[in-house]
Parts: sequence; structure tokens; C-alpha cells
Amino acid sequence: MAGEVARIITRTIRETVIDPAHATRAETPEFRATKKRLRADGHYRCYVCGTVDGIQIHHRAAEWMFAADVDYPLLKDFCEEWDVYGYGRLLKAQPVTSVDDVRNAMALCVSHHIGVDHADGDSGTGIHEMTFPAWIMQKLARKGADPVPQDGLPAPQP
Repeated sequence: MAGEVARIITRTIRETVIDPAHATRAETPEFRATKKRLRADGHYRCYVCGTVDGIQIHHRAAEWMFAADVDYPLLKDFCEEWDVYGYGRLLKAQPVTSVDDVRNAMALCVSHHIGVDHADGDSGTGIHEMTFPAWIMQKLARKGADPVPQDGLPAPQP
């Protein structure tokens, strides 16, 4: 808005969650099939910036570490409400029984998945490093607006 001055907001967020005891993580056949389907359907590009480089698959609604705690009918409902690739609608008649289901997947580049800028004191651009409202602005900001400084770029000065 005209006349207003931008300011930098830096927050330290302390999060407490219970990381359930679980087996050593191994890629499941379902997760491999999810990655293959995302590729085949043209979704193997970062949901935020569109790059095809360094793609990782993010468990977008229910994280792998919480697999034993998930209410799968609720996960299915959520994936139908926020249906980023259309799989919620397409597979509506099928139950969700695993966090590795394609409906719970989102392709992200390294920066937008686990990105941390160690040069500036560990700020992050990845979904695992910041609040969702700030993270999603990397996708929703108008061209030329940079509300989240990207890795290696200086923060704008107020």
C-alpha cells in the first residue's frame, strides 16, 4: 500500500510434538508407485516454483512420522478438500490406508521442501522450516514480490 514501509519480521517458533516410536523408515512399494504416478501425470515439478530439478515428494497432510496416529477417513476427507492434483476427486471411491497414498503427496524442490539458509542463521524456505502461511506465499506472491527471501539472497531492507 502506498506510503507504508515494509519491515522484516523474524520469529523463533518453538514446536512441541510427539514423534511416535516407529520402525526404521524404508520406501514402500506404494510410495514408489506414488512417485511414478506423479511423474507419469506430469506433476513431478515443484508445487511452489515449478522447477523440475531436485524434486522430493512431501507427505503434505499427514507426515510419515505420524502414520500410526492418522485417522485415515479424516485424511481422505482433507485430501478431497485440498486436492492439489485432482487425485482426491479421481480416487474418491477408494479409501486412503497409508500416508504414502498419492492423494497425500506433493512434489517440491529441495528449497521448498527442506530448504534452510545456513548463511543467514538458518532461516528457511522449506515447508518443514516455516509456518504454512509464510511458506505458501512463495507460491502466491505476485511477480516481483519476494515476501520470503530465498536461499542466499539478502533480506530486503526496510
